[in-house]
Amino acid sequence: MSTEICKLLCRNLTRVGDRHFSQNLQAENVPRQIPREKPAVRRAAFIGKGYPLLIIPMTAFGLGTWQIRRREWKLGLIKELEEKMSKPPQPLPENLEDVKKLEYQKVKVRGTFDHAKELFIGPRSDIRAGEGRSAQTQSTPGVNVVTPFKLANRDETILVNRGFVSFKDRPQQKRAEGQVEGEVELTGIVRLNDKKPVIGNDPMKDGYWFTRNIDEMADIAGTSKVFIDADANSTVPGGPRGGQTQLALRNEHLTYIVTWYALAAFTYFLWYRNFRSPLPHKTVLEYVKKQQQKKV
Repeated sequence: MSTEICKLLCRNLTRVGDRHFSQNLQAENVPRQIPREKPAVRRAAFIGKGYPLLIIPMTAFGLGTWQIRRREWKLGLIKELEEKMSKPPQPLPENLEDVKKLEYQKVKVRGTFDHAKELFIGPRSDIRAGEGRSAQTQSTPGVNVVTPFKLANRDETILVNRGFVSFKDRPQQKRAEGQVEGEVELTGIVRLNDKKPVIGNDPMKDGYWFTRNIDEMADIAGTSKVFIDADANSTVPGGPRGGQTQLALRNEHLTYIVTWYALAAFTYFLWYRNFRSPLPHKTVLEYVKKQQQKKV
């Protein structure tokens, strides 16, 4: 009896051992988890990488470079105009059509004024107001007096901007002393038409032009389409204050250059920080290895 019991126990132990051994063998054959070969985070497509957004800093950089060239052109233009105004005065050309090529150049003319056909450009301020006048006079608005000028020894009449008068002195009777009679010689600077204003006006209703519109003025006064600003030496007591030519060309291109280049740098920095920061590790195993290397 005891022999049979021993055989039964041995047989059960053998079965349990075989089962345990089989489970261990299977466990050893089960492959471990292999880190993914593909990136943990999928790489974005071309558009997702933000490359189209580079057009913003590229455009700003291009505009900054363009402003450099514009600044060089503007400085050259200012220098050219200053050279023209510094040249000695010359006579008006025989063909008055050639006057269009002489903008900002000094000319010398001789003739008589036709005060009955005065025209006005305004509102204007006296650009020479700071020369020995009170603060109240300096801030007084007014107009520029444009008078037809009959050239001596020529059957032609031009327009001369005699200078500034305040609105209260616009009527001729209030400045009778300054209405020059007889033949005079004066020096002036050739001017061309102003750009048309955004908001125009009716000079017949308002009594003056907003801008220098030589074509309209010449048609109304019956003169040639030639316009000069009389210089400061033309001023007479009680008359308009001459020398109202203002050479003021806006040159803010340096500010534009700094603005556009700064915008280009800033937007590129934002793009780089958002789209070119270090990429995630390709695999978990690579990440673990790098962490272990840091600890060593």
